[in-house]
Amino acid sequence: MRVADRVGAVAYGAVVSSADRDPRLGRVPDRLWVPAFAAGLLAALFVGGLLLRSHDDVSRLVHAGPPWTQAAGAPGSLTVLPADKAFDGQFFYRLGVAPWSTEPVVAGVRFDLPSLRNARWGYGALAFVLSGGDRDLVPWALVGLNVAAAAGVGAVAGALARDLGRHAAWGLLLALWPGFAYSLSLDTSELVASLLVLTGLLAARRSRWGAAAVLLAAAAITRDTTVVVPAGLVAAGAWTWWRDRSVERDRGPLVAGGVPLAVFAGWQLLQRSRYGALPLTSSGDNNLAAPLAGLAHQLAHVLPPSGGAEALRLVSMVTLVVLVGAAAVAWRTSATPLHERVAWVPAVLVVVLLNSYLWSGATAFMRASTEAGLLSSLVLLGSRRRWTDLAAVPVVGLWLLTVVAQVGKAG
Repeated sequence: MRVADRVGAVAYGAVVSSADRDPRLGRVPDRLWVPAFAAGLLAALFVGGLLLRSHDDVSRLVHAGPPWTQAAGAPGSLTVLPADKAFDGQFFYRLGVAPWSTEPVVAGVRFDLPSLRNARWGYGALAFVLSGGDRDLVPWALVGLNVAAAAGVGAVAGALARDLGRHAAWGLLLALWPGFAYSLSLDTSELVASLLVLTGLLAARRSRWGAAAVLLAAAAITRDTTVVVPAGLVAAGAWTWWRDRSVERDRGPLVAGGVPLAVFAGWQLLQRSRYGALPLTSSGDNNLAAPLAGLAHQLAHVLPPSGGAEALRLVSMVTLVVLVGAAAVAWRTSATPLHERVAWVPAVLVVVLLNSYLWSGATAFMRASTEAGLLSSLVLLGSRRRWTDLAAVPVVGLWLLTVVAQVGKAG
């Protein structure tokens, strides 16, 4: 049986059993607008709280600050914060102001790693389009894109959940990935990239391979770690070809995965030609370590936690480990399509190789583990073991804790 047929069989099985989906959800409509509305509303309320704490100054969410942003060169519409509050949103802001510029400084912002920052281009480029190139509107565009993406993730994740025989409301498990709370509060690209990835996966489940290729290619130039998904498509397609050599071969998964990988490779080479460094190698030494060495090193520092920040970091570590561990147990018997389960492997490998520096803050490792978290959730949604549903509790609980912590830090 071809990959497309298997995916279709899963979807068909989900449809005919729709009446039996999650009776515990009672009268909640099994419609995609439910997770979309809930995710969008929660994201908007969260951003509203951040803006209240920031005195309605949306540019504070950019987190521009020294040494990469200098107040003397920044426009009046961009608040420059102290150095200890500076973060990556300032680089997406610069891309939103001038996505093609190779000038050393734009709107007061200098890239720390020009090649790497330009490789993560999609979110800033969309902000440029949405703002009409008006630098005063770019901070609003960055926030608006993320709130809209949160609602989009809810809808698409709800469709993916329904394919697996779940109620659409289970899409909130993916929409409330705790790392997305940091995306909303720090103007970073995880939400937009994840919407592209999940929509690409939905297209692949519908055997719309061309659409999947375009969406996954767009994700690859928005967030580089998303390439684990097209890699999973290629690996799963190749495996199916090798195993089922006696039947008609479906090239769809190979095309849907191979095109984004080719685009990603070409995009990397383009940045190398523009800035003299390959994006993937410009920060690899700063992000990777021996397997689990970074996690082990940081666990030694947070056990026992000495304060609220360390307690949140410990809870985040435990939640991530529990989620990935539960997915590992359910992996073999899950009804989640093979290419999604194969993509889960390199996504988890990225987390395993994170160094001590990235594990030293939940802001970093919960964002870095976005693909692992989403794919683990999909694996669990495809499981028929009742205990796997319990994984949703710590994930949603951690999202709430993270939101409270981020609102408390704003201002």
